[in-house]
Amino acid sequence: MRFGEVVVAAHGRDTATTPWDEDLRLVYDVSPHLADVPAAGFPPSSSTMPSPRITAVILTCDEEKRVGQCINALAADVDEVLVIDSGSRDSTLQVVRQSGVPTRVIESPWQKDFARQRNLAFDHVTDGWIVMVDADEELAPVSVGALRRCLTVLDLVLPDIDLAVCPEIADVDDQGGIYTDLPRALRSKTSLRYKGRIHERPYDQEGNCPLTARVSVRFTHHGYRPEVIEAKKKLQRHNDLLELCRNDEPHNSKWTYYHAREQLVEALTPTRARELFDLLSESLTHCPPGASDYVAERLEDSWALLCELALRFGGANEISHFAGLLRSVDRHVEATYFETVVAASQTLSRLSQLADSAAAASARDGRSTPRDAGRLHELYGLLALASGRYDEARTALDQAMARGSGAQLSTEIVNLRTMLSHLDNTPTQAPAKQTP
Repeated sequence: MRFGEVVVAAHGRDTATTPWDEDLRLVYDVSPHLADVPAAGFPPSSSTMPSPRITAVILTCDEEKRVGQCINALAADVDEVLVIDSGSRDSTLQVVRQSGVPTRVIESPWQKDFARQRNLAFDHVTDGWIVMVDADEELAPVSVGALRRCLTVLDLVLPDIDLAVCPEIADVDDQGGIYTDLPRALRSKTSLRYKGRIHERPYDQEGNCPLTARVSVRFTHHGYRPEVIEAKKKLQRHNDLLELCRNDEPHNSKWTYYHAREQLVEALTPTRARELFDLLSESLTHCPPGASDYVAERLEDSWALLCELALRFGGANEISHFAGLLRSVDRHVEATYFETVVAASQTLSRLSQLADSAAAASARDGRSTPRDAGRLHELYGLLALASGRYDEARTALDQAMARGSGAQLSTEIVNLRTMLSHLDNTPTQAPAKQTP
């Protein structure tokens, strides 16, 4: 059987029929190429599975507040913790050494490069699995034991396959969302290596993404709390690293994407939006078809961001082009949103123009009959209402009724008032967080 078939079969059974079904159900999604890999170790000849050695790797720098909880939460799932410290000045290393899990500490000065720090782990771990865990993360209580079970069954079913395992990373208190596409567990003998000073991910030697399995193992992330971001000056560090990436790889469009995304704020002027649009669209010329995943990683997201920027300067033609590209890769929700915003804006503009025309004509009764003049005032009011010019709609209604017309306009205004009164009496609550 192929691995995808093994996973589907495990999920399809109402009750576990083998000792491995429950562990296989921890895997809920696999990349297409991994799904096609033969499950060489399945079905197994034994009912027991030897557990692989698992090493958690944690990067630290002044993490005394959370690193202890991070390590202790892993006690049931890892054999060892490798801490790569970049110059902590607080009690981080003392907390690490007092934890209840065997630990090693490697001291490596910070060189403004997260990928470099992570890749050091492969020089110091030569057996089993490496699990990258941020110092401000904790394995959720519901997932205790699940990480080891998951990696054990993958060793059984895919013993020699170079792959990456993506757990769920959930921001605490819904500050950010739930991330399910971050590769965190790799085999120690993998050929994959992390790339990127920031937003680092593992890639093969050609710069392409690994085969991946998404698993129901959850970590809780505390790093996006406002007080944490402020205390650790994360925004400044983020911007500094991003600028270094742009200098290191000026033709890599994904760094331009991140640069433009960081500047997408409510107060962005149309002129600045146009400048960022031109900068990002030009950078995409360096991302030709067939570019490696490392270069093309944010291509589709760049199309969506270009549409967002074009909204800020009224670029209808630009939105039409990039929304079409989004639609071509099955991102229909975003494409429809941007296309509809443009169409709605054009429609409202046209309605407003028609309202102006009707207003100008209604100001000159001329030789018209009261009935005709009343109908025109009513039409003017309906157009004003439709284009959001509510004060004018009220005035137009008065003029229409004075000439024996206005019944339809009156009904629409009453309906609008009724709807607004219902909204005023409806308790409001913050919208639920959405997964990015």
